[in-house]
Amino acid sequence: MSMVSGKNELWRRLALLIGILVGVAMFFYVAPGMVSVTFIDWQQEQANELKSYSGWVTAENKRLNALPLDEYIREKTGGQVTAVDSSEWADFFVQGRQASMGEYERSRFGDRVSEEDKDDFWKPTGPVEVFFQPDEIPYAQWGLRKGNGQTAYISAENGRETIYLRLIYHDYQASVGAMFSPYRTAPGWLYHPYRTIGIMIMILGLLLYIFLPRRKKLPDDISYSTGSMIAGDLAGVILLLPFYGLPFLINGGTVQAISGLWPITLIMWLFACMGIYLFYSNAWHASYRIELTPQSLSLITFKGVREMRFAEMAAVDMVTLRNPGWFRKLFMAIALLSVISGRASSPQPAGAALLADAAAYGGLEIKGRSGGKPIYIWFSDQMGGVIINNFDRVPEAIEAAGISFNKEPREIEGFSMFM
Repeated sequence: MSMVSGKNELWRRLALLIGILVGVAMFFYVAPGMVSVTFIDWQQEQANELKSYSGWVTAENKRLNALPLDEYIREKTGGQVTAVDSSEWADFFVQGRQASMGEYERSRFGDRVSEEDKDDFWKPTGPVEVFFQPDEIPYAQWGLRKGNGQTAYISAENGRETIYLRLIYHDYQASVGAMFSPYRTAPGWLYHPYRTIGIMIMILGLLLYIFLPRRKKLPDDISYSTGSMIAGDLAGVILLLPFYGLPFLINGGTVQAISGLWPITLIMWLFACMGIYLFYSNAWHASYRIELTPQSLSLITFKGVREMRFAEMAAVDMVTLRNPGWFRKLFMAIALLSVISGRASSPQPAGAALLADAAAYGGLEIKGRSGGKPIYIWFSDQMGGVIINNFDRVPEAIEAAGISFNKEPREIEGFSMFM
């Protein structure tokens, strides 16, 4: 049962990690393309040829305004108007015209209009675009080709009138990029088709993290406190989310993060790997427990049980672990560069350098009689506070077994996570 509950500590963090990785990617995913449909009132279009903010109308505009309406339509469309089967698509044209003309409540396409077009402050003065997924309409049969900005015109008879619609293909993979997207895009539920699913996946990951069974800690357990592990997971989330999610936000979408400024994405995702490793480390520490018997000391994690018999121990030393010298010098160099560059107003570089230099973890180094790599048990944090509950029972058991125990701390260098 202890092994099962120990593995649950890994599974709960894996669920939270997958929830974040998959959920955030789906949250920012942008549809690859859309087809917009706009009602065209050709009589109004022809009348607008004489409109001018400056009051000056060109000869060409006057010529177009004087043309018969049928000829004007042919000239503006290049004669490329596809007549659609009215019996099959009449309702589509009527509903599309109503939505394009701002009659959102009357049309079943009223929720397919850009959110900017529904903004009362920027209320449009003419017909607006109504968006459809490419597989919802036979746009290719209607003469529209793939490619950002490609245009086609279609018409259908509705009683005694002819309704004209303009089709435009929007290739979001081409037009959406780093810190840029078209002003009027499809409404959110079409533009981000998997956003709701992404939110649900993140919530599911969080629920699994919370409700997966935990081993009930006993008062005499020699283990890390649950509170410190939860704090560590929170730090992992805080570290992971910005570095993992910002490339999607900067580039405008999930696919764009890889096809756009991918060097930035790569660098930020390398930093995000620190958050992923923190989840793994927290899972190991959360499942970590020391059990003592008169004959042995056992280390229990989700990886299994490692028993060390007292009879097989050659010696135990108290050690103090400091960050490697090159690591401390690196942080000091960063702080110095901050001063030279004139950014010393922020205490963060200097504070990080001092913390890296002063950090020291307390632990036990256990050497076996058969040689090999020593086993380390780290029981204090970088400030010297004991972080394993009831740890005093461990040195007491070692001394009671008659093992050579050097209590004078010996300084070593390295990273505790790799020892």
